[in-house]
Amino acid sequence: MPRTTVDVDLDALTSAKRALGTDGLSATINAALYMAGRRLALADFDVIRDIDGTPEQVDAGRAPRAEALEH
Repeated sequence: MPRTTVDVDLDALTSAKRALGTDGLSATINAALYMAGRRLALADFDVIRDIDGTPEQVDAGRAPRAEALEH
């Protein structure tokens, strides 16, 4: 994992630690980054389309999201 130097808002860090149940700077930042990625992945999840839909409906529903992520 690369090491880097960043300025961290201590109030935001404290709040994130509490929200994520983490202890320490690295664990909190990594958990927050993971959650941000998960939020993005789930942002377009549609239960009816993605679970009950036909493969064509699933592909059609995801196409606009995939195009947006490419830019």
